[in-house]
Amino acid sequence: MGYVGLPLAVAFAEKYYTVGFDINTKRINEIKKGLDKTQEIESKVLLNVLVNQETIKGLFVSTEIEDLRNSNYYIVTVPTPIDKNHKPDLTPLFKASEAIGHVLKKGDTVIL
Repeated sequence: MGYVGLPLAVAFAEKYYTVGFDINTKRINEIKKGLDKTQEIESKVLLNVLVNQETIKGLFVSTEIEDLRNSNYYIVTVPTPIDKNHKPDLTPLFKASEAIGHVLKKGDTVIL
């Protein structure tokens, strides 16, 4: 739920029920309060789309992987830092892929 994932989730949440997932509890708690440390989303916009339960549309944020189980589409937006040799560290991508692998069902779509 960083500078790419949060704006994307907010955009989807304006039309669809969207689950925003992050492993960082502090980050999720900030978002629940309408705070975006990346300053990509204004507080009033964020607070306007947040929901506490599944609805027709809105953004539900969580650190619980099981909250993703009913999803059909997964968009993974994780950092890909580079090392001193300019090679990408794909660890965040691998870990995110492994995590959603536990809740994927036949027919689901994953976008990396």
